[in-house]
Amino acid sequence: MKIQNLKIRAALGTAAIPLLFSLPLAAIAADNANATPPTTANHALTTPLKDNSVGKQVAREAADAAMATQTALKALTNNQPKQALAALQVASGNLHLLLSRDPALGMVPIDIKIQVLEGPTDLKVIKRLKNELEDLIGDERLQDARPILDSLVDEVRVTVVSLPMGTYPAAIDRAAPLIDAGNLSEAKQELIKALDALVYEQDITPLSIIRAEDRLNLAFEIEHRQDLSKQDTKDKISELVAGANYDINVAEALGYGTKKDFALLYDGMDALDKAIGSSGFEGEWQKIKNELSALKNRIVHPAG
Repeated sequence: MKIQNLKIRAALGTAAIPLLFSLPLAAIAADNANATPPTTANHALTTPLKDNSVGKQVAREAADAAMATQTALKALTNNQPKQALAALQVASGNLHLLLSRDPALGMVPIDIKIQVLEGPTDLKVIKRLKNELEDLIGDERLQDARPILDSLVDEVRVTVVSLPMGTYPAAIDRAAPLIDAGNLSEAKQELIKALDALVYEQDITPLSIIRAEDRLNLAFEIEHRQDLSKQDTKDKISELVAGANYDINVAEALGYGTKKDFALLYDGMDALDKAIGSSGFEGEWQKIKNELSALKNRIVHPAG
């Protein structure tokens, strides 16, 4: 399985995440890496979110406060109380400045990590791996089964780190007096608690669904721009629709969604295929696009 990481410099709002998945897969560029996204706070941020969007100052100052907290913690570990206090002054100053501007400020996104995990896309390979997995689990060889289970993913993972303004500043303020009193160990614990309170949220979208959308978008473009009286044009569209259908099969084989989800998609793909070269193609294309978007939304935001 190929794992790629993307680090984006952008001030991120809640509505920004779905925009990523409207981009063509070919537009996603990545740096090779083998790290996995954190499931709990690990006291190490990747890239603070900074750009020209609305709220960039809030994101920058909150991110700088979190970075300063890390600097203070490192200084205490190295028995450098003066450096720790200087870093905490930066953190506290930033946080209280933010709260003075907006006392109701809640979660502030300060960091984003995007991973592209490219798994198997051949249905025969997926079936073979699933059969091997079933045999291993049946024989209670769970540890031998783990690598196969881990390989059966093909997705984009977006992890957003947010700083809780309701509790974080108070934790920082509790550490400074402890340092002044020489209680460096207790001060370290306060800073660790503050960093542990950072909130990690992860969203997942299947790459196979993104690939299907890419093919359908290209099919729609060809249908609108090229001569539909030519058989070659219809063949190109048919090939893209068939490819999108295969991508949907891959998503189902990897367990992204329910049988009901995919039954609706397959019905839509059949209708789209029959509409190639006719005036009804655009309507069927829009229906299947809506179904794919709905499936992604259910995966990213599953019902409780």
